[in-house]
Amino acid sequence: MAKQEFLKAGELDTPIEVYYKTRTQNSFGEMTVSAKTLLKTIWAKIIPKGGKEGVEDSVIVATNKINFLVRWDNDLELNSTTISPEEYFEIKYLNKYWNVSDMSYNGRGKGIVIKCYFQDDK
Repeated sequence: MAKQEFLKAGELDTPIEVYYKTRTQNSFGEMTVSAKTLLKTIWAKIIPKGGKEGVEDSVIVATNKINFLVRWDNDLELNSTTISPEEYFEIKYLNKYWNVSDMSYNGRGKGIVIKCYFQDDK
């Protein structure tokens, strides 16, 4: 039997804040984000993914990508209510709100990988 590999506490050395987006329906029937609520602060391992820079509609746009590896958590559980985590969660790291593009399990007992991006178009 192969030895089970788990996350080590020392790997998770960066605190990140997980925000839950509250949605409401506007007068046109569209769902809009009405508020961001701090769900919790958790420890993560940072996995930088680089980024890109380009021009869109005469505006310079830079997109940074980063992955956060966190321990499995009931509040971040991927189920039918969070089938699209980008619609429900946002991560605050380095005083910036990072949009979630995907969340996936990282093997048995290895935690959750939260894939994020930050778009700077100013």
